[in-house]
Amino acid sequence: MGIYERVIFPWILEQIEGPEITSLRAQCVGGASGEVLEIGLGTGKTLPHYSPQVTSLTAIEPNPGMKSRLERRMAETSFPVDVQIGTGESLPFDDQRFDSVCVSLVLCSARDPLQVVREIHRVLKPAGTFHFFEHVASTDQATRRWQNRLNGLQRWIGCGCHLNRPTSETIALVGMKIESLDRRISREM
Repeated sequence: MGIYERVIFPWILEQIEGPEITSLRAQCVGGASGEVLEIGLGTGKTLPHYSPQVTSLTAIEPNPGMKSRLERRMAETSFPVDVQIGTGESLPFDDQRFDSVCVSLVLCSARDPLQVVREIHRVLKPAGTFHFFEHVASTDQATRRWQNRLNGLQRWIGCGCHLNRPTSETIALVGMKIESLDRRISREM
């Protein structure tokens, strides 16, 4: 992992997020409860938005450069936070351990999003909930053409982030049911 991924990209993430993305992150994690796993905690922007029903948060973060920015936000939580370096493709947890799993702008950059979703399904309790906020392939063909055109640049700037992944279809492939899906075009990212 080079200096861009470890130092510059975490700094960029801290600078570019506007109120719409902050609100979407809050909506993503606000319904989580109990023992929670967040994959790709990043700089911890979701931490202030977890509800009081969270008893603990375990996080997997592939980029060690995020941790210094994350530690400040961890100190302000009312629940224990355990951050481990790793990826969502191979979660080091027992089956059916977590009450909730959250991802926020993670499946768009995972090397193997289907494997990440399989792992999420494996570690979720049978009555557990999966909360996600992601870049996804647009259903509008004109927008999708632009996503496809800009995808190479986005992958470089965003450390592997894809603008055009069929995330809801990937989730359905492992047998999880999406109960609520809000698609929108954001002007922020």
